[in-house]
Amino acid sequence: MRHEPAQDPEKPSISVEIMDTTFREATFGVSFAAGEKLAIIKQLDSMGVSFTELRAEDKEVLDSFKWSKSKPVVFLASNQSKCSIDVENVSVGASCLPFEIVSVKRPDHSRSETLGSTAEENLNEVKKKISALKKSGKNVFFDAQHFFDGFYENSDYALTLLETASKAGASRLVLCDSRGACLPEQVKTATKFAFRYLAGYEVILGIHAHNDCGLAVSNTLSAISAGVRHVQATVNGIGERAGNTDLCQILPLLALKLGYNVLNSSQPKQKQLEGLKSLSESVARACGFSIPNQPFVSSRAFSHSDPSHCQAVSNNPRLYEPLDPALVGNARHLGVGDVSTILAEISQLGLYSRDPKATARKVLERMRELEALGYKFGDALGSVHLLILEVMGSKIDPFSISGWETSTVRASENSIAKVRATIRAAVGQGSNSRNLSASSEGVGPIHAIDLAIKKALSEEFPELKHVKLISYSLNIVDSLSGTAASARARTEFMDEDPPLGSTSASSDHSPIWATVSVSDDVIDASIRALVEGYRYKLVFLNKRERFALPDWRLALA
Repeated sequence: MRHEPAQDPEKPSISVEIMDTTFREATFGVSFAAGEKLAIIKQLDSMGVSFTELRAEDKEVLDSFKWSKSKPVVFLASNQSKCSIDVENVSVGASCLPFEIVSVKRPDHSRSETLGSTAEENLNEVKKKISALKKSGKNVFFDAQHFFDGFYENSDYALTLLETASKAGASRLVLCDSRGACLPEQVKTATKFAFRYLAGYEVILGIHAHNDCGLAVSNTLSAISAGVRHVQATVNGIGERAGNTDLCQILPLLALKLGYNVLNSSQPKQKQLEGLKSLSESVARACGFSIPNQPFVSSRAFSHSDPSHCQAVSNNPRLYEPLDPALVGNARHLGVGDVSTILAEISQLGLYSRDPKATARKVLERMRELEALGYKFGDALGSVHLLILEVMGSKIDPFSISGWETSTVRASENSIAKVRATIRAAVGQGSNSRNLSASSEGVGPIHAIDLAIKKALSEEFPELKHVKLISYSLNIVDSLSGTAASARARTEFMDEDPPLGSTSASSDHSPIWATVSVSDDVIDASIRALVEGYRYKLVFLNKRERFALPDWRLALA
């Protein structure tokens, strides 16, 4: 059953423009290489995000990327040193900026100690800088930093500063909750005052919210309900301190739940956000961290483990899901925590058992035994499927690993290490068995082993060349044991071989599965998880009917 976007069909569609500020915001411990910025900007552009902001010093990125839908915005802080727009050099500074849209940040807090100047001096400087940029042909967005703090301390001055920026030529005035301390109702009230005060000016109001109190998304929605039509946000909500409004949350809420037009895309709204999860993952990889339970785009966002929830979602997804996960490029995952869910997996695989319920109970018992050792099957359904076969007495081993060894050689302290792995495998049973071996070099022992496994089996199982390892993780099971603790390895694979009846490989239709293994040896755990993954491909996804499964077709025949 497919969800339908929860929007009012009678409500006229209103446009809200999104500006990505992922690369403006400073995030503790995070930096982006130029190549990473270009790749992420390309994804933002392909989705149709209206504006992408970069700093003036990002010259390599600005020169390299050609925007088509997303307009580049150059950010200038109030203390900008490069391409300075100080009053005495304002014309020179303005002309050196490479693009037409410039975002200017200037504090507007009412306290002189925050500004480092008097309130009147601050008004004059804002006026001169914006006027100079406007005269040089730039479209100016003005970020009123600390606007909400300033409004509730000295509303007259805060509103006067907005008026000054508008008169000087700023086309957009962005109201900033710079401390992330405001409540949604406070944001709504102040925004409505700003609208009334600026009545008659041709200016668009925007919102830039920080997340220090966990309210950035809520505050952004409150500002929009008050009339704001320009939203600044970052992918995954990264940013200074607790971060900013999360682009991956605000886009689905506005487009799919509230019915706003938020992207420059010719696609219907049901397809506009299909790249959102991929965008989130790209930024997470570049940052080196992700948010495990992030709404909409994390792997847990549509994962269900409670048996009653799993059963309910199988019948009616809307009972526990805010929208169809496919709309944001995600997928539903059901846990295997009770007999009914195991039975559902047996049925989906098309496997035959004389007593399915008894089989499901035995599978569940075996899973509990392995979970006591550190296994986690909730996100490793491939291992569950293989375990079902084993419990049914139909375990299939297309190959086995009979031995392995790795070596790491570093000639000197600063030299690059050479890592080499050798795998010995056996194919077939009894007198028909054949021994295979191969060696490969990799960037680390697990990478080298993975290459060696595929190399050793390439002639016997050429279909494995289409299998791509897309995720690998290693976790300690019992941290109290220190370096002697057991390790849990999880591997996730994608089959790039086109499904039957398809003419081309597509990630939208390519099967994805995950396996898990636990061992006292981290390399052994990794090898076992890899082997399980390749075995899954040969057993369940092989185009050649090489290994007979106990399926319903055979039973009926």
